[in-house]
Amino acid sequence: MRIEFVLIPGFSLLALSCAVDTLRAANQVLGRTAYAWRLTADVGDAPAGNSVPSSSLIRLPAAPLANVNPAPDLMAVVGGERSHDYNSTALAGSLIHAAGRGAHIGSISDGAFPVAAAGLFDGHRSTIHWKCLDAYRERFPYLDIRTSIFEIDRNRFSCAGGTTSLDLMLTFVMETHGTGTASLVAENYVHDQIRGTAQEQHVTAAIRMAGQNRHVAEAVLLMERHLEDPLSVDRIAGALGISARQLARLFRSRLGRSPGQFYLDLRVDRAASLLRQTSMSVSEIAVGCGFQSASHLGRYLKRRHGTTPGQWRRRP
Repeated sequence: MRIEFVLIPGFSLLALSCAVDTLRAANQVLGRTAYAWRLTADVGDAPAGNSVPSSSLIRLPAAPLANVNPAPDLMAVVGGERSHDYNSTALAGSLIHAAGRGAHIGSISDGAFPVAAAGLFDGHRSTIHWKCLDAYRERFPYLDIRTSIFEIDRNRFSCAGGTTSLDLMLTFVMETHGTGTASLVAENYVHDQIRGTAQEQHVTAAIRMAGQNRHVAEAVLLMERHLEDPLSVDRIAGALGISARQLARLFRSRLGRSPGQFYLDLRVDRAASLLRQTSMSVSEIAVGCGFQSASHLGRYLKRRHGTTPGQWRRRP
């Protein structure tokens, strides 16, 4: 199986290495070269010695993208936190060419942005790292976007990055070579359970901080689903079948904040994420996060992060 990993500047080195090493280990377990891979990049992204910088500034050599025949069997775009800014007509053309020849096309980490921009997730499920989920949904509202750790939908795939690329590749190995082979590969990484698509990402750290309290976790999820049209604390408590006073006690004991303050912080943080990851106006972001105006958002952003929306957006 011929696999091509396309590197975007600032790509996640961990996500790439988990994917590649899974294939290496599979070859070792099988005793033959079942998988062959190469690293490629838009030639404009690798001008210095044909290498591409990762998010940790470690550079890896990459061959130029080429519409080769035969096309790779699988083409994965490997991204990082700034992939939403990335634009390459050469990459889009290469992906479309490979898809037309029957290749499986997908993304690792935030490489979902350029794959979606090329139209290759249209009509397919996809996922992305939770930090970029809001921006991804805002930019591609027509896509079927999930919060799972990875998705495989016919000849398209995506994963949230980090160690989820290990689970994604193990699943590919399992589908082709069986559970026994995939288990032997997983044991190589002391990975005792291959996670599946039903596994959700921890979209917010708050649920972990909540100490697995069911009411707090459900309240946080309700808040996340209603950032644009905030619910009252009374309404949230009513949906959970408890009093607002009980909910306030739980939030203070588990999260150290009142439900109202926690909710406000969630909305401010979502606005901060959209400021960095989209070109939406401050007014559009304010409305989308439940604030009355840009100045209203600016006041709370200043209070929480000590900066104005413009200054926050210009930060490197």
